[in-house]
Amino acid sequence: MKKERMVPVGTRSLLLSLLAVVGYVTGLDWDSIITTDSGILFFDQNWTQVSSGGHQFQHISAFAYDEVKQKLYFSDLKDPKFRIFSLDANPQEEYHKVTKLLPKSDETAYITGLVFDHLERKLYWTERGTHALYSVEVDKIGNGTDAGSLISTVTKVEDNHDLAGLAIDECRRHLYWTNSYLQTSNVVRATMAGKVLNSHTEDVYEPKGIAVDHYSNRIYWVEKKFGRAFSIQSVNLEVEDVKTFISENDKAPTHVALNSRYLYWVDQQVGEVHETLKSDSTQSRVVYRGNRPTAIIIKSALLLNHQNNNPSCKSVIAKILDNVKRESEGELPQADKPTSTKPEMIICLNNGILNHNTNSCICLPEYQGNFCEIPICNNYCVHGKCVIGRDNRPTCECDAKFEGERCDRSKCDGFCLNSGNCSFSDATATCACPKNFSGKRCETAICTSDYCYNGRCMVEEGGSPKCQCNVGYRGERCEEYTCNNYCLNDGKCVLNNETMLVECRCGAEYTGKRCEIPKRFCSLDTGNPELQPYCDGIQLSSQQQQQQQQLVEPQISYCKNSFNRTVVYASLAFAASLFILMVILLIVRRFYEEGRPRITKRFKVTSNHTQMTSRPATQCEITIENCCNMNVCETPCFDTNLLQKSSSKAEDKQYLLDDIENIAGSYRKLPSCAGGDKNLP
Repeated sequence: MKKERMVPVGTRSLLLSLLAVVGYVTGLDWDSIITTDSGILFFDQNWTQVSSGGHQFQHISAFAYDEVKQKLYFSDLKDPKFRIFSLDANPQEEYHKVTKLLPKSDETAYITGLVFDHLERKLYWTERGTHALYSVEVDKIGNGTDAGSLISTVTKVEDNHDLAGLAIDECRRHLYWTNSYLQTSNVVRATMAGKVLNSHTEDVYEPKGIAVDHYSNRIYWVEKKFGRAFSIQSVNLEVEDVKTFISENDKAPTHVALNSRYLYWVDQQVGEVHETLKSDSTQSRVVYRGNRPTAIIIKSALLLNHQNNNPSCKSVIAKILDNVKRESEGELPQADKPTSTKPEMIICLNNGILNHNTNSCICLPEYQGNFCEIPICNNYCVHGKCVIGRDNRPTCECDAKFEGERCDRSKCDGFCLNSGNCSFSDATATCACPKNFSGKRCETAICTSDYCYNGRCMVEEGGSPKCQCNVGYRGERCEEYTCNNYCLNDGKCVLNNETMLVECRCGAEYTGKRCEIPKRFCSLDTGNPELQPYCDGIQLSSQQQQQQQQLVEPQISYCKNSFNRTVVYASLAFAASLFILMVILLIVRRFYEEGRPRITKRFKVTSNHTQMTSRPATQCEITIENCCNMNVCETPCFDTNLLQKSSSKAEDKQYLLDDIENIAGSYRKLPSCAGGDKNLP
């Protein structure tokens, strides 16, 4: 029977206090690892270097991380005897322990990709020289067995394939690798046994590093394009739905890694590591610049924590945690159990599992802390309900009037602009705007700075703007100068300093408010009261009096150049008479003009011959004029020679008669009358 680790509450508090006093910390202080040509560098979440190790290694080509035992597995291509090593990835130790695992051989000569499977506790790697994929059970290495004999061949590829990057989907049990040979380059999905399921080949040029994003269920890889170009591409887990994440020039990316928010990629050309926001690829920054980085690992506790609530990973993670628990309780053989000088006493609270390999706790999704003593949702949401997401992170379902990642901000905070007062109406923020502003958030000024051109803008009761113009201006928006065209008859417009109104200074001939009244009108007894204020005290000059007299007793005079109606009327009568005379002459001439002679010559045909018409007669006869008019026989009406001649009427008639008499001429008798006798009437 398994023993339950049950500790009273008082004892738990005492133990926690004791551990705090002695400074015992089981959590790791690093968040990311970068391998370079001069060693392995550890960084915290702010990308501050906290530790380093493995400085004796000069060409680390690939590495993988074991979350259960917190070990780093890597390959160095310049070591003369060994190819795969392990390093205890605990930066709290003064020196990182490095263990040699696999010697140099045909299977390990040129390793390009390396991944670790927590369920079977195997290392998988791609080897370029033999064009093959290999694996080994790491827990069996170092037990007196020849390490080389433990290597298994997973699959071999064609000789015209260059195996580059390697990635693993532990939840769905798939392997992914890239082939960077230009003529056959592709991205491949296979089973854990190496059976190829499908691949992506379209527009793939020279792919390299590859990684699985469990947060979005996609695959990302870096790819060198033609010339100076490169790109970062992605597909779904079935190697479909291709998307371009980044496409730029003048960089040489080789490796890629991800967490829930960012994508990290290594640029060996300038020695940089870039951090790019997954939701917006334009948001990017350089988090490391230094000695030739080769690869990067982001510690996100992805397998043991963040994937606990992922349905696709639940069964796999449950098996992994069960193996850890059984090994900790002695039911499974413990390989390479580390010896530690730290206190052996550790208790995992809230059903946490003790990992004897690291002497630390693996917590349930709802808890965190070194001993799983802190509920993740404890005081996390200020005004809302806390929910644990699929990535094992707390999220808040906020109350109606609050928002923010932790529901710590009222919807009214900063909602109303320009000193508007915010209030709620059915959980919706609304604004009561000050007098000079309008809009949903009081964002629109009613009186803008340029509304009144020469005056001050004021808001009326109805909320509409109104201009109070400066002195000397008028108009709806004070756009018009008051003196413009105000004074008539050359009057001068001035501003009265006392009344602040415009006035007109009229000339000698005019008076009135706008100089619109001639002074000579002032002596007329019109009885118009409107003239009195402007005519009082005005004395007319002799010339003005004379003009006034002309207005009183008008005299009729005629202009020498005035319009003469008699001349016009006489001209029109003459033209009309001439027109009538011409019409009469034309009518008379037409009346007395001789007409064209009528042709009356006939042909009589006897009954012995075929008649021309169907009428019942013993003879048929037809006049030449009818032939002409009816166009039933050939007639001289259409003689072109006659048309071209210019002859008198008598000659025309003679030509016509001669042509008819001439039987041998151009015009023949009608066929129906050919046998008859010809008689003239």
